[in-house]
Amino acid sequence: MTAAVVPDLGPLDIRQIIQISFLLAASTILFFSSLPSLKTRFVTYGSRATSVSNIEGPNAPRPDHDLPKSHTRSSWSEAVLDGVTDLQVPHGWFLHFYVVSVLCSLFWGFQILARTSLLVVVCENAGAGRTLSMNQLALMWTLMAVQGLRRLAESILLGKSSTSKMWFVHWILGVMFYAAMSIAVWIEGAETLLRSQSPLRDITITAPSIRTMIGLPLFLLASGIQNDCHTYLASLPKYTLPDHPIFHTMVCPHYAAECIIYLSLAILGAPDGAWMNRTVFTALVFVTCNLAVTASTTKEWYMAKFGREKVEYRWRMIPFLF
Repeated sequence: MTAAVVPDLGPLDIRQIIQISFLLAASTILFFSSLPSLKTRFVTYGSRATSVSNIEGPNAPRPDHDLPKSHTRSSWSEAVLDGVTDLQVPHGWFLHFYVVSVLCSLFWGFQILARTSLLVVVCENAGAGRTLSMNQLALMWTLMAVQGLRRLAESILLGKSSTSKMWFVHWILGVMFYAAMSIAVWIEGAETLLRSQSPLRDITITAPSIRTMIGLPLFLLASGIQNDCHTYLASLPKYTLPDHPIFHTMVCPHYAAECIIYLSLAILGAPDGAWMNRTVFTALVFVTCNLAVTASTTKEWYMAKFGREKVEYRWRMIPFLF
């Protein structure tokens, strides 16, 4: 078997690179959302980037960022930002995220089962630390594959044709996130994989651990809630205020469910003696920051379109907290 060759990673190992990448992406999103000139151009997308006035009628007052660009550009820097903003892709390309997720899960699943030279090299450069059991690795890989398959099925079966756009960086970031997650769910078990000659034979039937009794029900419950939310939202006419009971409390309960899904994975993938899987936890930080910003813009858009009194009392994403 010919050994694969990878460049020297220097002082960082692969799990640290993934962790830093997730945290850097989260920080960048928060920075962009904190500056109005960047937020309106690069953060909002889909229906949230659609002017309320354009929906209600052409004679209604329009916010500055909806005026022709010749009326809003006051400097060369804004002209450059507007030019970069124009690099957009269809919002329907969200489907690609889940295609990538499923394909990457299958790819790394094969690498693990075949114990390829690529897997060995990645594991050797994964970094030292507490490791996971083979049972944990199998469960983590399976649940991530299930998550990708479910979201892919929802995108195909529930998705509607739309003219909405998103900034191309959103698309690139999403593709990279799911590609990285397909590694993040097992990278902290690298030492276990290196020691194993037959991963399937090393999977044993044992009594569920406390982390499994906590994490697995959380994953299943959150997945079910998210699917119900997506199914309900897909049944609504375009630009309609959700009236399902769960939406009375939160503007984006499906985002809360997404965070719980990654929280459950972080719990399920925790090494012995640890509360969380560090790599998956950094993914949770990214997901939470990204969805929190989107939930905030969604609430702002709802208040502008449907009236502050109908939306203001609803939490954005996390009841009693945010």
